[in-house]
Amino acid sequence: MEGIRIRGKMNMEVGNRVIYDQDGNIVYQTGEMSGDVLERSVITSLAHIDIPYGSIDYTTHRLVGVDPATSEPITEELPVTLTPDEQRIIDLENQLLLSSGVI
Repeated sequence: MEGIRIRGKMNMEVGNRVIYDQDGNIVYQTGEMSGDVLERSVITSLAHIDIPYGSIDYTTHRLVGVDPATSEPITEELPVTLTPDEQRIIDLENQLLLSSGVI
């Protein structure tokens, strides 16, 4: 990958990577990139899995990878971010439960 150094930063130019199927139909393309971008890794093998519809709840989990030995998807739970109002309600509920001796 060739690059041009601009004020201490590397100005990389990375071409479009095209992933295509056995019939030549484009499945995915990354597009071209330039600027302070990372080099691409070399792909030595490409595989796929089909994940059944609804088997991963993408509102609570995200797909982070695939175990290459088992072809099983690897997911991680998304962090729950509360709004200030939601946190205040939880705090008030906890105060009420503490004051009534429930917890």
